[in-house]
Amino acid sequence: MTTRSRFTRKAPLAASLLIHIGLILYAHHVDTHSHKFGGLKYTDVDWRVVTDGAGHMFRLIPGRTAQGWLTKYLSLNIGDPYERATFRYTPLLPLILSPSLIHPLLGKLTLSLLSLLVPYFLLEGPNPAGFWTTHALWTLNPFVLNITTRGSPEAIIVLLVVITLYYLRKADEPGTVHRGRYESLAAVAWAASVSWKIYPVIYGVAIWSSLSARHGLFGRSVWRFGLVSLATFVLLNGALWSIWGEPFLHHTFLYHLSRQDHRHNFSPYFYPIYLGLFSARDASSTSVTPLTHLAHTAIRHPLTSFVPQFGLVALAGGLLARRAGVEFAVFIQTAIFVVFNKVCTSQYYTWFIPLLAPIIPRPRLSPGRTTLLIGAWVAAQAAWLYTAFRLEFLGESLYLGLWAASIVLLFTGTWIITRLLDAYEPSAVQNVISPRRSTFFGPTIEPRGGVKLKGE
Repeated sequence: MTTRSRFTRKAPLAASLLIHIGLILYAHHVDTHSHKFGGLKYTDVDWRVVTDGAGHMFRLIPGRTAQGWLTKYLSLNIGDPYERATFRYTPLLPLILSPSLIHPLLGKLTLSLLSLLVPYFLLEGPNPAGFWTTHALWTLNPFVLNITTRGSPEAIIVLLVVITLYYLRKADEPGTVHRGRYESLAAVAWAASVSWKIYPVIYGVAIWSSLSARHGLFGRSVWRFGLVSLATFVLLNGALWSIWGEPFLHHTFLYHLSRQDHRHNFSPYFYPIYLGLFSARDASSTSVTPLTHLAHTAIRHPLTSFVPQFGLVALAGGLLARRAGVEFAVFIQTAIFVVFNKVCTSQYYTWFIPLLAPIIPRPRLSPGRTTLLIGAWVAAQAAWLYTAFRLEFLGESLYLGLWAASIVLLFTGTWIITRLLDAYEPSAVQNVISPRRSTFFGPTIEPRGGVKLKGE
């Protein structure tokens, strides 16, 4: 590799690091002089929650220690981050970002450095993503830079997902003699991602479908992947539960199953949930039929929204992994999950942005169609943000209008996903095993060369 090529490879990372540092310093200035910016702060409120949780963990307060059985048995002096109201994360997060207790800038710098590991795993290994595509979508993307420097820790879960796909690609490399090792490492990374934030559990269908196409529905490697991921998940979360006890299970996992967010967000579910707060009170004072009461209860139930969401996600993972590859399946699953989630904020979009890099050459979209898709998304976002601004900052009663904007955003996102599905063509160099050539317990022949493209 020449000196020039080395410089070209490192230049985007160096530029991104400098931009991160500049934005972190700017954020510190805005936060400490918010009176000059209309009372607004650059840093996200979630950052304060996480750093407060780190403070509770390391700055012990009598009577507020971790509640796990191991902590009590060994009389460990470990603080409880769940003493901080609205802390809904794994305790590993404040542990990793604990440098923020020395100085807030160090915590954000740690988060930025973890974010810069994402392009490494996208650009390494077999069939890597495009160099400038990856850096445009993640490393130098103003949206990603803003989200990260505001203190949103989404880069960590994205990193774990990207590492999972990296090792699955390594395992799929023709002629590799370490396939089992790479698949096991992918299982560890996937289990760690589910432990960190529960949503990557949706990838189980796509991963199983991909592995079963190679090894058979219940081949030995499929069992190994499942057992390794299960063991990793149980051991990791068992250790965390033994230290922090029931609050860990509730706030990290169970809370998100019952969560109902009535504050306005991109999801159309916010408005029915908001109205449900009042209809629930009125139901006790008015006579309603049992059938009506049952219907209202079902609609308001927090698990109701999971029915269409998980149905589509499971269908996409099962069908696409075999036909278009696990990377495209995971991207579509993530996009569907975000678009149909009962709570959706800007941070959630970072979940699928880097997953677009490996598959972006394959959707056969004309420049005009690409412009149309991007323009539709930007227009729908702008309409929602404008309405939300008038509601939040101008005090106008526009809940119904904001709900309509959320519905438009939902339909726009769905339409874009369908266009990508319609235009996608698998890579001609992708190595797959035909489902017809795999037995119930394992493959019967070697992988064939690739997927035949249209017109060949």
